[in-house]
Amino acid sequence: MNLQQQYLEAMGIERWQRRDRPVEALEPALGEIVSVVAESNAPSAVEASSSIASAPSVQGPEKIVVDVTCMDWDSLRGAVASCTQCELHHQSQQRLFGAGAQQATWMIIAGPPGEVEVQQGEPFVDVTGQLLNAMLAAIGLKRHQVYLTNLLKCQLEARAPNIEEAASCAPYLLRQIALVQPSVILVMGAVAARHLLKSDHTDIDVLRGPLHSLPGSTIPLMVTYHPADLLLQPADKRKAWQDLQQAQAIVAQANSGLAT
Repeated sequence: MNLQQQYLEAMGIERWQRRDRPVEALEPALGEIVSVVAESNAPSAVEASSSIASAPSVQGPEKIVVDVTCMDWDSLRGAVASCTQCELHHQSQQRLFGAGAQQATWMIIAGPPGEVEVQQGEPFVDVTGQLLNAMLAAIGLKRHQVYLTNLLKCQLEARAPNIEEAASCAPYLLRQIALVQPSVILVMGAVAARHLLKSDHTDIDVLRGPLHSLPGSTIPLMVTYHPADLLLQPADKRKAWQDLQQAQAIVAQANSGLAT
């Protein structure tokens, strides 16, 4: 069973939405997800992919699915703060919702937040945040002009998320994307990328480069290195710069289309 099939099973869905559906289809698609999961009587627990080291499967009672499809920002933030959709809520007293411009051209999504990020209530902090700020400045952007969020809203340390954890947070993330309506999504890091793209690849260099689209929409999605990875491997900064330039060209093309 590949990652996509495991992800769908965790959400109680027998099929995924077409990749060529327009961005406007995000909210109907999310409505279908909520409806199907709510009607399912099967426990939403799956065995984590063997390629995700030490990511345990999660067993738990049937959960009550919250319909987020019509929520505004305040309602969505409240739903995330009170979420009990997976076992992580037992160990995470704080949630990291996101930060930045709520109507932004650029949306940046990272993997699970760390302890410092959750404590400060903002993604990309400390030296990682400083490098991100420098990367954005290189393409003429400031931090407050983009929207930053994470694959998961709860803290997760020392391992990658399992399928159910990512699936439980997916409706919140999809609703954030629908509210922001970005021209491009920049996914930083292999963990976030493989879950969002439903890919079995674990190598960031396989996932970056090609232009993707968010499953269920036509929003352009690009994969690049997480700033934390770039701090460990500075030689990859050149490739990250190429990714940023490609994303910038996508945004410019979208803006040109709006102007005509």
